[in-house]
Amino acid sequence: MKTSAQTKLLAEFVADFKRAITQEMEAMRQRLGPFEVPLAYGERLESEEGKDEARYFYRLTATEEKLAEGMECSLRAESGEYLVRVERLEGALVTLWSGREIAVGDGRAALVIYPWFLYEKLLTVLGDIHEADFSVDKALALFGKLPPDSRPRQMRRDHAALNEGQRAAVQRCLDNELAFVWGPPGTGKTTTLAHIVDELSAHGMRLLVLSTTNAALDQALEKIALRPAMAKAIGAGAVVRIGRGEGAAGGAGLREVTSRINQADQEKLDRLLLRRPELDAALRLCDRLAAELPDADEPFQQGLFADIEARPAPPELQEVFSAARAARLALRPPNELAGIVQRRAQRLNLLSQLISKEIAQLRKRLVKKEQGAVDQAAVVLATLTNAYFSPLMRKQRFDAVIVEEASMAVLPALFYAACLAREKTIMVGDPCQLPSIVQSDAPFVRQVMGRNIFEVTVPEPLASPLVAMLDVQYRMHPVIGRLVSDSFYFGKLRHQGDKDRLEAIAALEPYAGEPLVLLDTSGRTTCRQGASGQSRGNAATADICVDLALRAVRGGAESVAIITPYAEQARAIRALLRKEPGDAKGIDCSTVHRFQGREKDVIILDTVDAEPMRPGILLSERDSHSSAQKLINVAISRARGKLVIVADAPYFRSRAPEGVAAKVIARALAIGRHEVWQGAAAMELSQGL
Repeated sequence: MKTSAQTKLLAEFVADFKRAITQEMEAMRQRLGPFEVPLAYGERLESEEGKDEARYFYRLTATEEKLAEGMECSLRAESGEYLVRVERLEGALVTLWSGREIAVGDGRAALVIYPWFLYEKLLTVLGDIHEADFSVDKALALFGKLPPDSRPRQMRRDHAALNEGQRAAVQRCLDNELAFVWGPPGTGKTTTLAHIVDELSAHGMRLLVLSTTNAALDQALEKIALRPAMAKAIGAGAVVRIGRGEGAAGGAGLREVTSRINQADQEKLDRLLLRRPELDAALRLCDRLAAELPDADEPFQQGLFADIEARPAPPELQEVFSAARAARLALRPPNELAGIVQRRAQRLNLLSQLISKEIAQLRKRLVKKEQGAVDQAAVVLATLTNAYFSPLMRKQRFDAVIVEEASMAVLPALFYAACLAREKTIMVGDPCQLPSIVQSDAPFVRQVMGRNIFEVTVPEPLASPLVAMLDVQYRMHPVIGRLVSDSFYFGKLRHQGDKDRLEAIAALEPYAGEPLVLLDTSGRTTCRQGASGQSRGNAATADICVDLALRAVRGGAESVAIITPYAEQARAIRALLRKEPGDAKGIDCSTVHRFQGREKDVIILDTVDAEPMRPGILLSERDSHSSAQKLINVAISRARGKLVIVADAPYFRSRAPEGVAAKVIARALAIGRHEVWQGAAAMELSQGL
């Protein structure tokens, strides 16, 4: 393509992305507003000499996925609100930079975060894309505007452990400039990704591995570390994981790599960080002693001729001085002792300042080393957000960019990520799973940001030479797998899971021996609008699902979940579970969106919809790319050994016969067990109540 035509296309893409992002940000402002992240144990760290700015150390009281290094937000403390920047995230520990002094007070605070801040940064980086510095042609190829090149290559690693479809996917990624790996549920998508990373690394390529969530990135790193050559590379510091993961980074975490390479500095920093709390505690004791000792002088003067040994010495002296010196000082008059304590406090304060200054210098040195570790890394792993947000990534370029969970990523972020790839762009995901959540209802925003990359570039994935489909699933019982395959994957999936384990789960209650059950409420329940007016609830099916889940737990199931499309119903079910005894503690309940990427031995799907309401759009859509298609697919494919679908079959047949839910119910009736619920009285009778 001529440069002028490419330049024009780039300008058009960037303009469309900016327009859609701006509209989405406005929708987020109207619907979401800011949210708060609670913090505790606040402490000032150090400040540079002659500057008002300082750094503060806090601890997260709960996990928060949306936090990112480099983001600016407000810190709301007892003393007021401050503009801060998140400098470091290390597990639950947060380091904040502030341009002015923060009165820490009791150490409790909250970060006030505006959900659209990441889109503000994305707008900026999209505007900074220039053809001289970025691989714009790779981004245009990813979006189907340029034909990608292909040339056969010989694989250099052993992939004998993979099945035929997985090996074919590795080969396609090696041969092609652009490749899509289509991984339906349970088909070993992450394992295949690890082999792709290993193979491309063997060809000397520098790789960037991205994912939409830290949890998915942790799983990818865990699989990558199982490959012998990659484990060796991790030990050598050639694999670096940027950002904050929940799982162990296996030696690839940026902090771990930097500490290993700069062991002496890290050990010194660790010693100083341990020493500083001791100094701070001693300083606080000195302040208290210096204030209390003069008050003790009067009774001492009155008993001047008494036995001097009889006057008790403050026990805190031994925490400020050595035991021997504390014993000697205890003989001094309180006023004299107060002066000694004050001088001790001055020396400790000076020492604390010196230690803080040295800590600051060591931190700066290690931060610079972190940039060096990223610069030298052969494989970098990061969230898709950090690809454009982290300062460490600003000047990074790679031979290949691999995106895990690509079907969940927003298109503008994928466009930018592809611009970082000199040779290859590889998308790994499942277009039949849920895409990214978009707040705006504007058709233009839905078109630009609400679709997944598979729909845009390979809308007919089975017919595209760019797509490698993984077709053997290992997660689900074959009967459940057949329902998923027939309903969403054109019957292409084969089933090779652990047969004994899956049959053992199916043998448990409820409905012992049945892996797939359609519990048909058949007109005996009522669906109502939720209190918010935007969701739905069904009191009877909530009771049914809780009863089924308890039977599963009491029957020996190790993991059980209730899934529903509606937030109102999920809240009602969780409320019922809280009223139950200890058996209910192991039962999860959430909406489908919150369950993507997870799996359980037993899944109970509550469809909720029933008379007198019309079927909700969440279940009644019929298009192959509809949200209903993806919601139901995600819900039923979470089950390993037992799936119970609670639904009013006649209702869906009559009210939405062409809808996705009706078709899945019909297929479940054909290959699974059909049970008809007889009502609350019958349920109580069956339990012997």
